[in-house]
Amino acid sequence: MRKMIIGALLVLFVAIAALFLYTYRWNIGNPNKSHSLQIDGYERTFIYHVPKHLRPNPKLIIVYHGSKLKSFMMQMMTGHEFDLLADQNQDAIIVYPQGYMGNWNDGRIHAPYPAKKLNMDDVTFTKEIIQYFKAQYHIDPTQIYAVGFSNGGQMAFRLAATVPDLFAAYATIGSTLPAPENNLFAHSPQQPVSIILVNGQQDGIVPFNGGEIILKGESYGMAESALSTVAYWQAAARATEISTLQFGHTASQTNYYNKENGKKVSFVNIKDGGHNVPNKNFRIYIPLLGHINKDVDVPAVIWDFFFKDPISLSRGK
Repeated sequence: MRKMIIGALLVLFVAIAALFLYTYRWNIGNPNKSHSLQIDGYERTFIYHVPKHLRPNPKLIIVYHGSKLKSFMMQMMTGHEFDLLADQNQDAIIVYPQGYMGNWNDGRIHAPYPAKKLNMDDVTFTKEIIQYFKAQYHIDPTQIYAVGFSNGGQMAFRLAATVPDLFAAYATIGSTLPAPENNLFAHSPQQPVSIILVNGQQDGIVPFNGGEIILKGESYGMAESALSTVAYWQAAARATEISTLQFGHTASQTNYYNKENGKKVSFVNIKDGGHNVPNKNFRIYIPLLGHINKDVDVPAVIWDFFFKDPISLSRGK
């Protein structure tokens, strides 16, 4: 019996160690940094990754997590790929802010979580994060980008609609615009922005074809379809289609561009995609989130969209 208990404890220890290594192996030699800010009397926090040999005036990428998640979980779900790409180029800082009690006040009227009920000022939180990195790292103010998954993508929509010039470009994953009756910024003037949108046709949480979003029995109100969301931003940018690229047999990327205002819009349509962030490093199947596509590497596609010119992007280079 004693040997069995020792054996079981050893297996448990190895499992915990393996999980720790899987989660944090990228941060062992260069651990995350962290900081907190006071916003309207609330302590707001974020973690961030800085390459060891950071070049002067780096870019800044803020990555907003999904509903009920922690900032470090978003780092995991993206496979640390934004961190790795920053390390390869040595010219970007990656920030993972923490939503209030796991959520963002993303502008949906019928959102049931405390961030919405308390009207947390996540727009000011975002602005203060940017100010921190301007002061501490002298980031390039023209090279600031937003990435959001799920609730974090909804937050990116709010930022794009209400403070469009705050970021050079936006990226959303597993998110669609709220329907007009569920949208606090529905009457904001359409503003042209550069944005890439990633949606899975088999998303079981944010319906690809639009409808009510329900998570764990709670309604988040009605949402537009993925195609309607793309059409909204395409119309705002007055961008026309310039190319469609394929990722295997399961995903495609349609690119739009307006050469007069320099705005570009891109849509990654994943036929078998669930509610997740397909990438080459994190492929743990989570039943609630559905199938993980293996043909497209979303963080790499977003990185290319941010930093490649539209013509080279359209050629898949």
